[in-house]
Amino acid sequence: MAHLIDLRLKKIAVVLAAAIFFQVDLLAEPLAFITNQLDNNVSVINTSTRKVLKNIPVEGKPVGVAVNNLKHQVYISTPDGAGFAVLDSKKLVPLTTVKTSNGALGIAVDRTGERVFVADWYENQIAIFGTENLQLIKTIVVGKSPSGMVVSHDNQWLYVANRVSDSVSLINLDNLKVRRTIDVGTHPFGITVNSAGTKLYTANVESDDVSVVDISDLRQPQTVSIPVKSRPYAVSLAQNDTRLFVTNQDDGTVSVIDTLSLKEIAVIEVGEKPEGISTHPDDRQIYVANWFDGTVSVIDGKELKVIATIPVADGSRGFGEFFTH
Repeated sequence: MAHLIDLRLKKIAVVLAAAIFFQVDLLAEPLAFITNQLDNNVSVINTSTRKVLKNIPVEGKPVGVAVNNLKHQVYISTPDGAGFAVLDSKKLVPLTTVKTSNGALGIAVDRTGERVFVADWYENQIAIFGTENLQLIKTIVVGKSPSGMVVSHDNQWLYVANRVSDSVSLINLDNLKVRRTIDVGTHPFGITVNSAGTKLYTANVESDDVSVVDISDLRQPQTVSIPVKSRPYAVSLAQNDTRLFVTNQDDGTVSVIDTLSLKEIAVIEVGEKPEGISTHPDDRQIYVANWFDGTVSVIDGKELKVIATIPVADGSRGFGEFFTH
């Protein structure tokens, strides 16, 4: 009898251990954090199962997303909350909120996980906070209505799309000063940079194009415009930086640009009003947040087709780099 009980206990222990391992394994997969502005929450998607693990409440009409993989935190800009929320990316719970201003929109984190940057739409400035104590380090004046931001892969530069000024500010992250400002298309919103740090890409909402800025020589930056579809919103690179994916809000599509030929090579139908876009760490899957549908479309960046649609919540925006890795 005692032998049978012992065997049963061992079986239970094995099952529990397997369940715990399975849960840890699930959370070890890259997660996508999608802001749902109308529902005041953030959907956490497990990219292995392509299902929502949890909706985390975040008040203040959440918009922007920045993932700090080194400190296992996610920063969510909240325009109506006048700041940003901090989430725990492992426990999937809110940690705290930080006040900045009523115009908090774009948000980014540096490559060392030490600083978080918040674009202030109304004050025309970038607020910089230390991630250790979440205290304000400095504010930097940029162009009008700063929106999208991206940090260079070598952690030397912060690039800011100034929507109303039709420009991009280049901030040196060593001295925290604006090095120069470069004109782009009309009303740039989303922005990204290639891994070599030689090309910037902005989605220009009002001119229906993408600006490609060669910044390999800052003394003479060169800009090329590529027409896309109606009201491009955000951009993301994939396939070793050879393809640029652009969300077109009014067309319900994503344009694909070959970054070598600088030509639009495909237009992919997604959900209605696509906005935020980010590339999975595998460099092949591209996730697109569809505002009107409350869904996320998953694109195969090699085959150039939608391979899954994931229901999330109302007003999905996912503006920023929203994957853990």
